[in-house]
Amino acid sequence: MHYRLYGLHPVTGRITQGRDISATTDAEAIALGEREHSGAPFEIWCQSRRVFSSADDGIAVR
Repeated sequence: MHYRLYGLHPVTGRITQGRDISATTDAEAIALGEREHSGAPFEIWCQSRRVFSSADDGIAVR
């Protein structure tokens, strides 16, 4: 499936970068995001569906 991986600014939660990724499952897409952003905030989207947001762990997203 086609996903979009967004890096987020750690303070503002605004998107700082984005790129397309391919993964078979949501879990695989999340694992790719965790590897690429290693501790930095990020989100994974599949079309208009937000699959995962590390911002749910307390980072303010505006």
